[in-house]
Amino acid sequence: MASLKPKPPWMTVVEKAEAQWSILRRSDFDALGVDRRQVRRWMVQDRLHELHPGVYTVGHRAISRKPEYLAATWWCGGDAALADESACAFYGWIPEDDDHPPPIHVTTTKDRKAKPGVTVHRTRRLPHDDVLRFEGLLRVTDGARTLIDRADRLSYRELRLVADQLRELPKRQLEEKHARLPGRAGWRRTAMLIHSEDARAKSELERRFTAYAWRWGIRPPDARNERIAGCEADCVWRRERLVVELDSRAHHQRRREVLEDRRRDRRYLLAGWTPVRLMWEELEPDDPFVAGQLNRFLSR
Repeated sequence: MASLKPKPPWMTVVEKAEAQWSILRRSDFDALGVDRRQVRRWMVQDRLHELHPGVYTVGHRAISRKPEYLAATWWCGGDAALADESACAFYGWIPEDDDHPPPIHVTTTKDRKAKPGVTVHRTRRLPHDDVLRFEGLLRVTDGARTLIDRADRLSYRELRLVADQLRELPKRQLEEKHARLPGRAGWRRTAMLIHSEDARAKSELERRFTAYAWRWGIRPPDARNERIAGCEADCVWRRERLVVELDSRAHHQRRREVLEDRRRDRRYLLAGWTPVRLMWEELEPDDPFVAGQLNRFLSR
């Protein structure tokens, strides 16, 4: 019986690349028994293209974003993970411009300098439970660690907008990771995000709104918990046909019920009422922004 011929070296390389999103490392060639001179010959022949030192793609440089993420993390070292803005894009929380993609953000404990197209964030610790691995290849900081990293570079309002894209905020993981990462630039903003997720009792939020309205001279509502357009409205000003809904639900509950909230708002609008929704965070005693808007509604 004739023995099977061994596969040509190039075929074994292609098969390996296909299993790794078209990306290869120098260690892959060593494992396949391909020497450095052969690698250089394939590069001259345009079969291989070096994306970063020691990281290659097969066939051509025009690869999709996911292999680009993988190449950047592999170049940064074994414990590196896609992080920060790029992790948000990977999870679908924020869009990326396909025509002008931003730099890829990678977090690592190793001393690796940034280069064009790759922004490197050095960290003292990157525990295993802060990282998820996709398809056994790409390491990405998990949702909680990604939010903590973004808090270092965003205002609270911007951070809140990112968090609102999640189906459910990982509050328990946020609390645990936040507690062991003191001194971060965004530590206070992360704390605000965590505490904003506490479900506020309606009566507590109503008291907060009453105190806020008294401080900033907002005229008391004509009625509370009155049925308007088939819905029970929290605060009602009849002459101005203004309805204020005090949203006391936690973030993940709001996300599940956002459709019902929109339906309620459309009922108010069709009945000729103006709906305004207010959350706990918007009623900061020293912030007159909401008061200014409500007083404008009430002066119409």
